[in-house]
Amino acid sequence: MIELDCKVMKILYRNSKRARIKEIKKQIDLNDNNNIRYSTIDSCLKRLENEGFIKWEKYKPIILTEKGTDFTKEIIRHAQLLEIFLFNELGLTVEQAHNESEKFNLNFSCDIISKICEKYQHPEKCPCGEKILNSNACFCIEK
Repeated sequence: MIELDCKVMKILYRNSKRARIKEIKKQIDLNDNNNIRYSTIDSCLKRLENEGFIKWEKYKPIILTEKGTDFTKEIIRHAQLLEIFLFNELGLTVEQAHNESEKFNLNFSCDIISKICEKYQHPEKCPCGEKILNSNACFCIEK
């Protein structure tokens, strides 16, 4: 799973589990100060569809599947727990902790994330105030 795939899935999740390719491009361009090509997004969507994370037909809304929803909840959960760690242990501001946790949360195993969760006694909210999500399964990337 590459970073772009995760970004697209988070956009879909935050848009009520569906969006059009134009909306995805707009949000990625805004968040990354980038001008991503439609062909790059198209390739990403094909990968996600092949993995069963989305349902997609050209010119129709892209829909996050149940598997995609669970995966997305897990990657958001990883970022939220890392945010808590960065805020509490390194004294970063809420905004800094949020931004940094989004950048590198894919590099941490579920074991490490679970230890952070246990260390902070299974918190319900992250420092930025969002409810910490739970998924039905762990989808950690094997290294």
